[in-house]
Amino acid sequence: MCMFLLILIATADALKILQIVPGFTNSHVLFNYRLAETLKFLGHDVKMWTQMEMAMLDTGNNRLPAGVTEHRIAIHFKDKLKTEGLKVFQSLMFSAGDAYDLWWTGQEFKDMRVEACAQMLNHDEEVFAQFRAEKFDLAIAHFHDLCPLAIAEKIGVKKVVWITHGTSIYDFAAVQLGLRTLPASVPHPLSSAGFTQSFSDRVFNLLWHLSLLDFVNLPQNLLHDENEYYRSIFQLFFRPDLLKLKLKFLDFVGKNSPDLWDLSKQVPALLINGERMLDFPRPLPIHITFSGELGLKKAAKKVEFDEELRSILEQPSKGLIVFSLGTVSNTTNMPEQMIKSFVGAFAQLSDYTILWRMEGKVR
Repeated sequence: MCMFLLILIATADALKILQIVPGFTNSHVLFNYRLAETLKFLGHDVKMWTQMEMAMLDTGNNRLPAGVTEHRIAIHFKDKLKTEGLKVFQSLMFSAGDAYDLWWTGQEFKDMRVEACAQMLNHDEEVFAQFRAEKFDLAIAHFHDLCPLAIAEKIGVKKVVWITHGTSIYDFAAVQLGLRTLPASVPHPLSSAGFTQSFSDRVFNLLWHLSLLDFVNLPQNLLHDENEYYRSIFQLFFRPDLLKLKLKFLDFVGKNSPDLWDLSKQVPALLINGERMLDFPRPLPIHITFSGELGLKKAAKKVEFDEELRSILEQPSKGLIVFSLGTVSNTTNMPEQMIKSFVGAFAQLSDYTILWRMEGKVR
């Protein structure tokens, strides 16, 4: 299905495409860069609107695809704790945590998303005017929240397609696209449930879905908060006469003002960065499809490795496995017991060479 969509886009005239990119982690950006590279290869004109926060994009590892232009918006949080959010999430990733920790983390992250959305919608009006002048045919936005819909609406892009860098579809995204959720049978992303569940497992999984913890149901709660914010500032940002007044708050919303929920109903498709066979089985309509194979395959070129790495790669084995946990799951915070568990699991694959990307030296 994904390849069909790409072929359909390829056979059309060149499109002007706006990609709205969340700068939460490197993986978000790398996935969007890979998609932009593919679209550019198909002959389309791609421009990116990228939010930068928590210093996650300053690693030097992300290279903008050739021929693609990008406008970056630096997000500045008032709370220092939010500014150092990456370190906070990294420290919490491997901690046991309790219900309060989950609630607190959800509150902080939700506030960050709304604050970041406000800063992007209140970005330089000259920049918005430049983007409007581009007259984009399509916007491709990462579905973590509804703010991209507000950005696309302000720029004047009426056609939006969702993408997600995650490897499966979450309930909050499924609901927006009209997909029925099955909380008693489809494992919650944060639960330990597997393919086979007992009756008690299903009950616990259902309760986990219905939990009131913000961290567990963060996206759903965040969508409501963003929508309320959007409705409260709609007339400020979209009416020139009110822009001149520089009002900070508006207590009224017109009856005909657009709603992010209504805008989300107009999104026709979702591309998931994963493989169908690696996700939990569930019925999916044709407008929700997996796109894990996206990416322009470049011709192989000779790469010079240092002596230590070369000696590892030259060892006889059935194949090479590269293992990395990503930006947030920093191995320097991983408990020793967990590290030993991974090493023990890798030892079961003695016929393969395994490279584990680690941020620091581990004893």
